Amino acid sequence: MAMLLGTKGDDILKWRESARLVEGLKTRLTRKWGRSSADEAQSFLEGMAEALEAELDYESQLDTGLEALRRALGETVAPAELKGLTARHDELLAAHFSRRGSVLALTGAANAWHDLLVARTALLAEERMLSLGQGSAPVYALLVTGDRGREEQTLYGKNRYLLLHQLDSERFFLFARQLAGALKEAGVIPGEEALWHGSLAEWRALLKGGNTTRKRDLREELENPLPAFAPPMKGGSTAMPDAQWRMEAMADLGFVTGYEPLADEALSAAASALKEQRSTEAFFQIARKAIHLPLALGHFGRWRLEKSGEHKGEIDVEGLGLSPLVGAVRVLAVHLGVQGGGTLHRVRELLYRGAFSVELAQRVLEALQCLMQLRIMSEIRGEETGSHSNPEEFTQEQDERIRNAFVAVLDLQKMAYQRMVGQG
Repeated sequence: MAMLLGTKGDDILKWRESARLVEGLKTRLTRKWGRSSADEAQSFLEGMAEALEAELDYESQLDTGLEALRRALGETVAPAELKGLTARHDELLAAHFSRRGSVLALTGAANAWHDLLVARTALLAEERMLSLGQGSAPVYALLVTGDRGREEQTLYGKNRYLLLHQLDSERFFLFARQLAGALKEAGVIPGEEALWHGSLAEWRALLKGGNTTRKRDLREELENPLPAFAPPMKGGSTAMPDAQWRMEAMADLGFVTGYEPLADEALSAAASALKEQRSTEAFFQIARKAIHLPLALGHFGRWRLEKSGEHKGEIDVEGLGLSPLVGAVRVLAVHLGVQGGGTLHRVRELLYRGAFSVELAQRVLEALQCLMQLRIMSEIRGEETGSHSNPEEFTQEQDERIRNAFVAVLDLQKMAYQRMVGQG
């Protein structure tokens, strides 16, 4: 998996410890080489070689464990079995992150597992449908929007799923019901959420904010699906306006499994809808809200802390840091016609198009790395919704780094305001 350095090419989000390793090696060689004997130099290099061999051995063990889980995934016969495999997979990723601190390594592995998991769940739903004498599954495409759509899946990804089909048929309604049940059994979607499903024509109508009038089958009514862009009902978080959620869902949309040409049509329709909306007053209103979201670092460098509840005295990393960063980059990307990809891809494209300075792009990517690390650490602690951190537990170095991350998000918001609001 080549997760030792946790980096891709010239990626700014490389594993911080890999940079320290190389820099430390250079420093020690500079200090020792000129005044060390040949025996001392040889001993030093042998020690480094042993350390690297141990690290590579750890990576090999990890790859072996992940491959065994993938094989087990392919041998499952019921969706309920998938929960246990996912828990074991998360344990491996959590251990790796605790040792490496690599956001890219964790999200890359989590993205891959998510897609394998969902594809296997869909196949099991198809097999269940056949075993019940309901016929074969119709042509379909399953899309995802949210963390996985941005290629930023972590241990507890926040996603919504949309099932597209070509033609209305009883088989499709039966399959939609089987798939919704299987996804819940597998733990992919919470029990209180529903799987949106509909035709490509209905999808296009939803993208434009309209209502469909198709007469629904009784089986479908029993599912009581939420609108495609309804905000997830989790915790006590404030629901976003429908228009804002719709824009975010369209921008963060991705294909998971099924008939890819059908998915391509759905993704193309979403891209066209975004293109039409980006010059409207409604979009600029959404942009204003996105780039004015409050941050955890307030005036005079004081932390905004939770005043009550389980996380009293902690900072809301997700709501007052990561979400404002992702949201500001998203609206800038939509505004300048950057399609697809995650926050990392969007920052790079915006840099190439002149929206970012090199200095701000690097600071924003370092902030993304920092805040994602805090989110993952909170997930490892068992925090499934949101992410919080206690500033009293920060070392001086961590405090400085986290403060710099929030300052970078604030500067991002200021830049977005200057580029967009004046044009709205």
